[in-house]
Amino acid sequence: MKNKNVISIAKKKDARDIMKFIRSEWDKKHILALNRKFFLYEYGNNSLVNFVISKINNKINGIQGFLKSSSSKKATLWATMWCTSKKNVPPMLGISMLNYMRSLKYKSVMSNGINESSKKIYKLLGFKVGILNHHFIPNNDFNNCKIAKIPKYILKKKNKIKMNNKLTFKKINLKDIYQKFNFNKYNSRVPFKDYNYFKKRFFKHPVYVYDTYGVFNEEKLLSILVTRVNKFKKSTCLRIVDFYGEENTLNTFTYYLVSIMKSCKHEYIDIFSLGLSEKILSKAGFIKINKKRKNIIIPNYFEPFIRRNVDIKYFTDLKNLKNLRIFKSDGDQDRPNFFKFT
Repeated sequence: MKNKNVISIAKKKDARDIMKFIRSEWDKKHILALNRKFFLYEYGNNSLVNFVISKINNKINGIQGFLKSSSSKKATLWATMWCTSKKNVPPMLGISMLNYMRSLKYKSVMSNGINESSKKIYKLLGFKVGILNHHFIPNNDFNNCKIAKIPKYILKKKNKIKMNNKLTFKKINLKDIYQKFNFNKYNSRVPFKDYNYFKKRFFKHPVYVYDTYGVFNEEKLLSILVTRVNKFKKSTCLRIVDFYGEENTLNTFTYYLVSIMKSCKHEYIDIFSLGLSEKILSKAGFIKINKKRKNIIIPNYFEPFIRRNVDIKYFTDLKNLKNLRIFKSDGDQDRPNFFKFT
């Protein structure tokens, strides 16, 4: 029927048109608008593409991207690019696409990195909206930071992180994760993640280089922690982008990560998180950033670099947040913004 609006899951053959839509309606320099290889790495799903799309007369007039936290039905769907054409769209088209995605019946739907203008819409739709916590550990050997702004009274404090001597820390690979980590133990965790998620998200990433560490009790892998180095000019920082498993092992991780920070001359270690207790974070040596106070700045944006504190806002359809854990790399937050590779 002519002029009928049709909403569906995109097929691989729609990828080119989705990228064209992102160029015209979102950002003409965005990596997802310019690099098909990266687009299909992020959203390709065999013959499908993980986008809800709306078409009129076979022309795209709206998109709603989504990423999965695992390869099972226990997965969370992370809502990503949500955009409608600036003209000639049916009323409430954006909400119709979002509701179509929610009808796919996964464990939960949420988004990491929503903007201020859409926050009111999500609240009206019944989602819970909040802000991730931001913590850091300073490098006490630094007196003149180029990336961060850290008062001298904090730099002078000696960090006393205690580790569990019964546990061991080491860099891990995919074989360690596959053979030694019990994902089934975390069936109630939201988002639930699996081996395939870690393999694709961190070990097969086509642009970023991640380091993945584990804490072990003998041969048993208790928890997984992923880091990435950010750089501005000649200065660097170490960022924890994911943490999965036994949370009381975080201090064992940071005991060793502080040594890595100092040997590599990183300015600080930071972590964006939701759901970790302040007790666990404090025991691991982290200091919470109060965004209202301007005497501490731990930047989030590096592409391009902006020296200011930035909130990461989220929404979730969960009613009970007890098992919710969100980190920097969840959804599409830790992603290149611009065309970076061929």
